[in-house]
Amino acid sequence: MRNFKYCLSDIPEQHRELASLLGVDLYIQFCNLYGGSNIYIPTIKTLNNSARKDDILGMFENGQTIKEIAREFNLSTNYIRYILKKNLAD
Repeated sequence: MRNFKYCLSDIPEQHRELASLLGVDLYIQFCNLYGGSNIYIPTIKTLNNSARKDDILGMFENGQTIKEIAREFNLSTNYIRYILKKNLAD
């Protein structure tokens, strides 16, 4: 297969913002990997919640109490227990 050199004007209009953000070469790699498929891109909130969960688990494993953790993250102790129960059972 022949390698073409693409520029931003070769990209369909509805995808140019993504191509501009990633850069055309990376956008082409992205197309090669995921072209034709539906993919889910998480929101920043989802990413933050995952990182927060990891922090909560680490704090608990390092001996902090549920009450201390809840205060640190401004969450209820019940929600901290829920996170711990859901993730420590895995």
